[in-house]
Amino acid sequence: MNDRPVYEEIVRLSDILKTLASGPDDRLFNKAERVSAWSVADHLDHLALSNLTMVRVIEDALAEDATAAGGLTVVGRLVMLTGWIPRGRGKAPEFALPEVKSGDELRSRVSDAREAVLGLAERLPQIERSDGRRNHFAFGDLTPSQWLRVIEIHTRHHLKIIDAIERNR
Repeated sequence: MNDRPVYEEIVRLSDILKTLASGPDDRLFNKAERVSAWSVADHLDHLALSNLTMVRVIEDALAEDATAAGGLTVVGRLVMLTGWIPRGRGKAPEFALPEVKSGDELRSRVSDAREAVLGLAERLPQIERSDGRRNHFAFGDLTPSQWLRVIEIHTRHHLKIIDAIERNR
């Protein structure tokens, strides 16, 4: 399996997140309630928190090569097959709920998440070979390669919502 295209797409998406976070605070923190209860800043903060966590999970799976007994759930199989997460169906875990209060704080978090993603570049061969698995609360036990794909899918999901917020102000 070649994870390089997925990784390169995640880097490209991380650059988009960084650009979005550089916008004016009034646009970042205003909401379009018809689209989402979260502002653009909330979605970006959620992605920063989630992506940082998923990078750590990948690193943990690589460090321990821990193998969980199960595989993907039915939902996990569907998401991995389609590359799509239905809007409004999942609930963010507590650790990934947005809590950012300022544009500067948001920009720092988004930058930290981007740097964490960039740090995976040298580990791609190991990611591709690893059978280590770590549990995702909805998708089941994922390999590092599958976690990488989840970062891509999840980021795209929230970027679509951000785009809808921007169009519906």
